[in-house]
Amino acid sequence: LRGGKKILRTRPDGTEYYYSEGSMSEYDSLDLPGRTMLTSEGSVNRSTHIIPDKETGKLRLLTPIEAERLQSFPDNWTNTGMPENRRYFMMGNALVTKVINRVEPVLREIIEHE
Repeated sequence: LRGGKKILRTRPDGTEYYYSEGSMSEYDSLDLPGRTMLTSEGSVNRSTHIIPDKETGKLRLLTPIEAERLQSFPDNWTNTGMPENRRYFMMGNALVTKVINRVEPVLREIIEHE
């Protein structure tokens, strides 16, 4: 699922090209910053965050609360009664709030002095 690939494809005009993806680590390191979360986080695919469980040592998916934390939201921010897969979708569609909080004052200053 996370291995590299290189596939020959053909454009509508008949020219060929290679579609490629580099390989990824089997799981995400808890010691590194998190990768970008996509709206497909609630399904198992190449981009799904897979982490080692600290208690069992087995690999597992993020919980909805861990997805919220990765995006800098408060615990249970999306726990409004929606299904879990929608909670993951919401976090994949969100911006990392800590990043926005750091960027906003700088952008405001630039805009005010234009």
